[in-house]
Amino acid sequence: MPEGTKIRVRGVYGKPWSKMAGTKIPIDRQILQRLGKAMVTAVVEEAKVDFAKQGRSPTPKGQAEGIPDSDNFFESFDYKIVGKSTIVITSTWPWMEEVIEGRPPYKMTWLTRSQRVYKVPFPQRDGTVLIRTAPLKMADAWIHPGFARHTFLERGVRRARKEMAKIVAEEAKKMLRKGNPLA
Repeated sequence: MPEGTKIRVRGVYGKPWSKMAGTKIPIDRQILQRLGKAMVTAVVEEAKVDFAKQGRSPTPKGQAEGIPDSDNFFESFDYKIVGKSTIVITSTWPWMEEVIEGRPPYKMTWLTRSQRVYKVPFPQRDGTVLIRTAPLKMADAWIHPGFARHTFLERGVRRARKEMAKIVAEEAKKMLRKGNPLA
């Protein structure tokens, strides 16, 4: 995936929110934007909870990859409104699907000398770069530890629904203060 490309992570329909306050209120683009911001905020907060659970540090060597130790990860989330009322959470993080769905360990066959890769740089936290020589054959390929499955997205959307209900209730109160919207 090219860097900066937004991928769809999750979508939520906006129409059901119009019926939440007991009366059907029109959900306009401005309300959808408030709902979208609430969803993104909740998802990022839940991702930060998962990151805190893993010790606020990168995953130890040999274990499945967790939440990345990068502000870019948390800033990669956004939303967009599709069609008349669908709110879609997007992310520019290139491995978002693996982080959400998980992935078992796998051989990195593209990092072998049979694929014309001879040396592989590994940048370290202190700024130095460790160079390792790639294995000769695909059978000896290095094994990636995989990705741990994370549920921050589902938890964030569940949590956002409570905030979204408050937003819709506020809008219903505004409409009722103006008088009968059907008259």
